[in-house]
Amino acid sequence: MKKYLIKTCLLACFAATLLTGCEKQLEISPKQSIDASTALVSREAIESSISGIYARLKSARLYGRDLIAIPEALADNGFATNKSGRLLPEAQNNQGAQLTTTIWTSNYAGINQINLTLEAIPTLSPGLSITQTEINRWEGQLYFLRALFYFDLMKAYAYFPGAVVTALNKGGVPIILKGVSTPDQAQMVFPARPPVDSVFDQIVSDFSKANDRLLNTSAGAAASIASKSAAQGMLSRVNLYRNNFAEAKRWSDSCINLAGSRLSTTGTYINQWRAPDHGEALFQIRFATAAENIGVNESLQTSYTTLVTPGITTVTGGFGDLVPTLTMLADLGITGPTTANFGTNAVITARSTDIRNLLFEVGTTGRGPAKVECTKFIGRSGTINLDNVPVMRIAEIYLNRAEAQATLGSPAFNLAGALADLKTIKSRRYTDYTGSLQEAADNAANQATLYAEILRQRRIELAFEGHRFFDLKRLGRDLVKAPHYNTVAFTDTRILAPILQADVDGNPNLKQNAGY
Repeated sequence: MKKYLIKTCLLACFAATLLTGCEKQLEISPKQSIDASTALVSREAIESSISGIYARLKSARLYGRDLIAIPEALADNGFATNKSGRLLPEAQNNQGAQLTTTIWTSNYAGINQINLTLEAIPTLSPGLSITQTEINRWEGQLYFLRALFYFDLMKAYAYFPGAVVTALNKGGVPIILKGVSTPDQAQMVFPARPPVDSVFDQIVSDFSKANDRLLNTSAGAAASIASKSAAQGMLSRVNLYRNNFAEAKRWSDSCINLAGSRLSTTGTYINQWRAPDHGEALFQIRFATAAENIGVNESLQTSYTTLVTPGITTVTGGFGDLVPTLTMLADLGITGPTTANFGTNAVITARSTDIRNLLFEVGTTGRGPAKVECTKFIGRSGTINLDNVPVMRIAEIYLNRAEAQATLGSPAFNLAGALADLKTIKSRRYTDYTGSLQEAADNAANQATLYAEILRQRRIELAFEGHRFFDLKRLGRDLVKAPHYNTVAFTDTRILAPILQADVDGNPNLKQNAGY
């Protein structure tokens, strides 16, 4: 009976989504639910199913908070203020305080829904006059979303190619490509964990299928829907994560050529983070209605800042649970806070010419001592705690290409090309970069120095956007968290999150990660 209940959990999750709809769907279809008698047999049903899959990404356990904030807390970017108690265990890297098992359950339920929807598309009645354009649009989005779900599962629960602790490696995550729609089918599914590379092969395959089917590019609000440029950007990222540098460069080239010049400048950078839709976004999670507001406890705004409005310290909104560490502030070019006074009200005494540090400012004292806080997510929609979340920006693609070309031994090794990409980023982020001593130092840098600077710029550029822990993990580096917390070795079991124990108990082929 126990195994029966566990194995039908995925089916129950799918059925609930399919039959009742989702309160937080994207505005793809005007209807919020599907009648059970017409499930996945009509154009409207397919559209609504896809809408519901996108809606999963808005959960606070996924891109609503955890996949953005927790990687900053687990790594060396974020210090937990303990103003609400949230994100403190993650910042301290307590055993078991990692990305939650909700990612496991939600992503596999989403994958099952994707599989069933893909299987339903070829069976639609010819009388519906479904065009090949519609099929390509549906399948492209579904393959994109399945690849994203699997990639996020790998980020949480498995190692990356080239950065594996062999003694602790239990493999990747189960690959399930066939939908489960009945309890009997569910009881027949006992997947094992295939090798890490096999899962990455599947992820690349799905993103490639998405690229083949989707239209060119999307910007603004439309970036909340998968596009060809988003698929190519993800292929750039995924191949960098698996150390396939030639493919990382190839897809970076293609994405940059296709998406065009979206990089903000020193004059437009701040406003990009204040507009509802970030102009650099290749793919974003769009929060469009008041019903989608995650609220004052767990939104990204409340997680990162006490401010309601930039520069106004007399009105307190959120908690500012996670703020930049001293090493993060140093890389941002912000001086003032020190080890001696980090527990008192923060004061910024100077800033470098890096325009990015203007998104980090002193918060309010309404929740305790004021800290320097991140204001990237501060109600860009005009409503507190309601922000669209960029999942991937074009700036990352330049940095992916730069790293692929600067890595020693890379088949795409090209220091001149890496330097050009680095300078493209820095000339748009430092107001005095062109002709400066900093530019001269970059021009004269050897491989090791240039590579280190590319990684440093990646840390600064993508700060508080959910990348830092995964970057350190894919590079096989220890989490050096001094002076705030103890170092966590890459060989520590805390690098991987625990798999849902109920699924491990119900599946003899599924191995739990070490330490749990």
